[in-house]
Amino acid sequence: MVGELRRNIRGTSSTKEAVKLICSNGVPCQQVVVADIDLVYKGAGGSATSTCVNVKPAVSGKQNPPACTTKQ
Repeated sequence: MVGELRRNIRGTSSTKEAVKLICSNGVPCQQVVVADIDLVYKGAGGSATSTCVNVKPAVSGKQNPPACTTKQ
């Protein structure tokens, strides 16, 4: 997959893992646009995180949480 768009997402997350992008190992996603994300986690255990699996994002704008803080 090429060129999916995730933009201008704002709000709160009920889980610490606020963003999770998962693509197939056989067909990894490339140039997934992740732009202007602002998600807040107010629970225990620290701030929100973002996980990417088989994704190569094209990041721009505000990133909260930072894009792909955990890669698998």
